[in-house]
Amino acid sequence: MNIFLANISSAVDILTLQAIALFLVGSLGALIRDITDDDGLQLPRITEGKFYLGFIGGAIVGGVAGLLSGDSFLGALTAGFAGYAVILSALGGCGTPTPKKEETAQETIERIAKKNKIDVKLALAVAEAESSFNSKAEHKNADGSADRGLYQINSKYHPEVTEEQAYDPEFATEFFCKAVKEGNLSWWNASKAKWIDKVYS
Repeated sequence: MNIFLANISSAVDILTLQAIALFLVGSLGALIRDITDDDGLQLPRITEGKFYLGFIGGAIVGGVAGLLSGDSFLGALTAGFAGYAVILSALGGCGTPTPKKEETAQETIERIAKKNKIDVKLALAVAEAESSFNSKAEHKNADGSADRGLYQINSKYHPEVTEEQAYDPEFATEFFCKAVKEGNLSWWNASKAKWIDKVYS
């Protein structure tokens, strides 16, 4: 009886070690994918009040995929690289999840303008007149300042706005909405002839 129990204990120990190894190899596969996809590891971060695990989350998903792959280390590595697709398949899903559609500049403007209760037609018309909805648009002025992003935020008159913020569609639209609420629509008077008719037509 003691020999039987010892054999069971030994088998459980081997299975546990094998499971840990498969998890680790799967995690390695996920890390390789993260590096090749983004030219580096995505660090954990907080964005808009939400916490993202970054590469740690990917490593956990890859580890689970490695466990579900079977008993081959190569299979675990491949499964970890594939990540979510392997897990969905194992759970009876239909394969790779549909990636979230990236929001266009117009969609970002509409969403944020509605949230701030700003006229959507106005927000869209000004952005179109200023940048043709190009969040990377830049205009160098004679005084050395630059107008940047969707709403061409001027670096001289708004030094508090960083380069990163000026070219970020979310920030730029929030900046515009706040300015309108505070009665500063005149900041965009230079392009008014281009947008006024679209707002009030």
